[in-house]
This record gives sequence, C-alpha cells and structure tokens, in this order.
Amino acid sequence: RRPARTARRRSGHDRRPRRAQLTWPRLVATVACLWTTTTPPGRRKEDGPRRRPLVFGAAAAADLTGVDAAIAAKEAEILAIYGAGTTRDDFKSAEYFSDKARGRLVERLVRAVVLSDSFVVAVGGMSDVAGHGNLFDESYPLVLEDALRDVFRGAGVRFSARNMAMGGVPSFPNSVCMEDNFGADADVVVWDFRMVERDEVKGELYVRQAMMLPKAPFVAFKRKNAYLSHLHYAHHEAALHVLDEMRGYNALQKRQSPGVVSDKFCREQCDCPGQVRWHAGWKMQRYRGLHMAMFYLDLLGDAVKAVRQLPERDASASSPRWVIKRRAPSEMHAPVSKGCKPAFCSQTFRCAMTWQPQLGPALVDVVDSQLGVNGWRLQHASKRAAELTKKGHHSCGYKDEKKGLVGDQSSHWIFFNLPDVADGGAVAFCGDFVSKDFANYALIVVNQEEVMDKLDIWLESKTLGISSACFATTHNVVEGANVLGFRVTSGANAVSLTHVVWAPRAQTTLSHGSTPDAAGIYDGSPVVDTAAAQQAVVAPPPPPPP
Repeated sequence: RRPARTARRRSGHDRRPRRAQLTWPRLVATVACLWTTTTPPGRRKEDGPRRRPLVFGAAAAADLTGVDAAIAAKEAEILAIYGAGTTRDDFKSAEYFSDKARGRLVERLVRAVVLSDSFVVAVGGMSDVAGHGNLFDESYPLVLEDALRDVFRGAGVRFSARNMAMGGVPSFPNSVCMEDNFGADADVVVWDFRMVERDEVKGELYVRQAMMLPKAPFVAFKRKNAYLSHLHYAHHEAALHVLDEMRGYNALQKRQSPGVVSDKFCREQCDCPGQVRWHAGWKMQRYRGLHMAMFYLDLLGDAVKAVRQLPERDASASSPRWVIKRRAPSEMHAPVSKGCKPAFCSQTFRCAMTWQPQLGPALVDVVDSQLGVNGWRLQHASKRAAELTKKGHHSCGYKDEKKGLVGDQSSHWIFFNLPDVADGGAVAFCGDFVSKDFANYALIVVNQEEVMDKLDIWLESKTLGISSACFATTHNVVEGANVLGFRVTSGANAVSLTHVVWAPRAQTTLSHGSTPDAAGIYDGSPVVDTAAAQQAVVAPPPPPPP
C-alpha cells in the first residue's frame, strides 16, 4: 500500500493534514508567541521569566496587592488626626534589647499571613488600661484593634487586641494564671502596670510565664523598667521591647496638636467611675492605641514584603518553618531575680479564678458539684466596690471585676476538683487572708490530708485596690485528679479565695496554627463550657474530716 499512498499524496488526493516539521525557526517563533500572549499588562518582557505564584496554605485566596496601599492609607489617616507637620517620627519610640528582636516580630507576622492565622496582642494592666473614667470602647487596646482590624484582614490575618486589665491590681497573682487569664493563642503579651508595680521579681515572673505560653509569644513593656536590661535571656528569645508613648505625646503637646490638647474623659458626655487625675482622658487613650497601631503597621509592611520573597518551600502551611515550639519549663534560663523561685517562676499552671476578665474557668466551675458552695459567698470586698463595679459595667461597658469566694465559721466545707495535675506538681490558692497562721482558724486539706503546716508562700501583692497572697504545697498531691478543701473554724476570721492553681501534666509543645475563636475582642463573658467542665471534674470527695 505504500506506493499507492505516495502516489495519492503526489496527486493531491490525500486530504489528511501534513505533520509540520519541527525546526529551530519554528520553535523560536512559537516561544515568542507564547511569551507575548502570557505577559501580563504592565510587565515588560525584559523583566525576565515569571515567578510561580505563592500558595498561602489556607489563605490561598488572600490578595496582598492592596495591603501596601491600605497600610499607607491608615498611616495617613492617623497622622491627619494630629495636624499639619505630624510625621511618622512622632510615633516611633520602640526600644529593643537585641538587634534581632524586631526581625522575630516580623517573622511571626509572616507566619500569620502565610497560614491565614490570628495575631493576638494580650494587654495586662491596671485601671487606667481597663479604661476607667472613659468608656471601655475608648481604652487603648480597643483603639488599637479598631485601627488595625481591617488592614490585617486584607492580608488574611485576624488581628485581635485583648484588654485583660483590672483596676487596682498588679501583675501578680494573675501572672501565674497566664494561659487562663490571657489565652493560649497570644502572640504578644503586653505589661502595663506602670502605676501599681515596680517589683523586679513580679516583672520577671510576668515575662517568664508569658514566654512559656503555647505560642511562645513575645513580650512588650509600656515602660523601660530598670530590671529589663538584666533579663538577657528574654532579649532575643522573647524579643523583649518597650513601647513608651510619652516622648511622642509630649512633643505633640508642645506643638499644641489638636489630637491631644483639651483632653477630657469620654469623647461624648459620660458619668463613668474612675474620673480621677491619674487616669487618662479619651485623647490620651486614643494616642496610646494609635501609637501602637503605627508600630504594628510598620511590622506588617515588612512582613508583606518578606512574604512576596518567600522561597517556594516556605510558601505552604506545611513548611516546618511555621511550627512553633512551646518553651518547656526545663528549657528556660534560670531566673535572674533572687526572689523569682523556680517553684512558680519556672513552672506553668492552670487556674480557676473569681476575678474578671478571664478566658479560663471561673472558681465556681471547679467547685464540687455534689456539695456546691455550701454556705460560701461570691462577693465584692465592700458595698461601695459592688456599686461602682455595677455602674461601670452597666453604663460604661467595663469588664473587670474583683470578687472573692468568702467563707466564715457559719460556712461549711467547700471542695475544689482539680483535674490533670502533674506528678509531683504543686497545688496552690490565692486570696485575701487575715493571717498566714491558717492552723489557728481554718482547715485546709489536699486529698483529705491536712496541709496547713506544709504550705509555702509564693508572693504577696498589696495596692489600694487589693491585698493578695498565694500559698502552695506538693504534700499528698497525686498525678491526675486532686481535691482541695477548706473549712473556716474560727468566728473571728474569714477566708476570701480568688484563685485556685495547679501544675498540669505535660501538654502539646508543637503548633502550626492557633486555637479556635481567636478573632474578636474578648467581651468579659465566660468562654468555658460549664457543662463540659462539670463532666471533666473528678468524682465527689470522701466525707470531710472531723
């Protein structure tokens, strides 16, 4: 058949298309045609080959093209508040103790963009930070979130600033309850107890407990306390830095900037508790929040640039680069301050507490469900404190509250079920106690064994707002479920409990993402599933000792 087919081709009767021969001129022309049709608008052929687009894990749909413009627009909006002549230099005051600290913060934001994760700033502080005198929505952590929420969302990041401040309270004892107080998903923990705490031991305890949180967060202070320079192990690891707004604020005051002069409490008329001279007005609160916002906008800008330059191996959520290793207590550097004992400075804890705001369980959530509170009362320290708290919550949106679970001779036994305690771990309690000599007026038991003479005091805190001390023991503590019980035996004294604390068993140390429900401002309401908490408690204790 071959001669016949050849004859048909020569005669033109074979209608099948002829296969084009691949020659070098044809190949060059084909490549040039493809290049012309695939070069996007605004891009020159001389720019070189196109880089493969990055895939941002769960944030594959995130579009970073508008983030730079959003950052610039937000910065311009902030600067306009403070009048002509205001520049970014009026907001630049970050101080670092390590040359690489800023880079670590940028890297955490790069991670958040790649994973479409949250970025949480948890702020601890006193009444001024809690917004007292103004509306809660005017407190500077909420100003910070309002300024950044939409800009960060454009980069696929859920930004949240949690205002966990409490009036009249220093950092301790809440610092030993860092996870249940501030949350397990914090990326930055802020210290702002500038008017109620100068204590080096409490300051180092705050830094160390923050560093041991699940996401290994970084730590910021609002004032450059002298002891910070000695905490060398935190300078790089925790990217320890200071965000003091006063230099920029004083410069704006000197220029009579409309954004700071003629300050007052509340932008609109209000009658909020705490309108005293040592609390900031709404303009000062706004400047503090926007001062921090400019800091994080600057970091986000660098993070977006870094994301665009990521190698392909790191552009996926599965990259080992984005794994966060929780800092184990055994890996922590020894405390620098002599009073920062390893028993509470080098150990993480879980807590149940009466104070608000909190993210973990309330103290009543771990009370034995069979006996209940049994005559103990959840109450404020005074009638005036109760009235002011109610007014602040109802009229101004405040979230902080300081109650105690109070028992006296007329009360009966109360037991707390503590789950998942570590082998050899400590069990502790905090509160306001008339005397440290518990044996004279109370019975305290761990798993039905008296421990009044086996208690070690951790630290004490006293301010105009509170008096608190914490006591701990390892006596008769077993691995797993434990029961802590109290009974007041003297009519002359009462016991006011605010925190129950226990050392948990080892937890997961690796994390690619953060915990769920990280977005949004914590509104002060309990987030613990009470029904689940009741299911998790241990069996009722045996009959109380005589």
